[in-house]
Amino acid sequence: MNNDTGHETALFHRIAEGDESAFEALFHLYVPKIRPVIARIIQVEGPEKDIIQEIFLGIWLSREKLPEVMVPHNWIFKMVYHRCYSWLQKQGVRDKASRAITQESTAHSNFTEENIAFSETALLVKQAILQLPPQAQKIYLLSREKGLKIAEIASELKLSPQTVKNSLVRSLRFIREYLTGKGIILPMILLGWGVLYFF
Repeated sequence: MNNDTGHETALFHRIAEGDESAFEALFHLYVPKIRPVIARIIQVEGPEKDIIQEIFLGIWLSREKLPEVMVPHNWIFKMVYHRCYSWLQKQGVRDKASRAITQESTAHSNFTEENIAFSETALLVKQAILQLPPQAQKIYLLSREKGLKIAEIASELKLSPQTVKNSLVRSLRFIREYLTGKGIILPMILLGWGVLYFF
């Protein structure tokens, strides 16, 4: 466990400096660990991907705090419980939300700043998507919101898989540049997860 903590602490320090490869390594390390936990808490199939993306967006947006984190594993799972709790509250499942967070609530820091930063970033992503050409927008939304794979989108829109992939790559680049212009730099894995990473 100490070796794991040391490795994760090193990743946290690199992420704090803006190292996207370290962020991607953390992403691939933790997605298999947190996905079953999220599924067990929310007890609904489907939203796990969005919640995972929210968690990692929160980690990236608050990366300057990462060097202060003593046990990365615990800190990440605090975010998992917090995001699941928020999701359950939005669904109006208050009893389940209370049970899911009870064991975590007392020792947790306030995530208000991260919530504000997340909301602003999510809004900017939506604005960027609205500026994509109509077909590119359709392709991106079929991938991101409906979870369709490249081959499925190609079949539905009567396009070649390569055309769909090229469109997604251009859209991701445009969205990232749009966010950068607004002072927000996001790793490609956050924008592309579910779009290019799972065919």
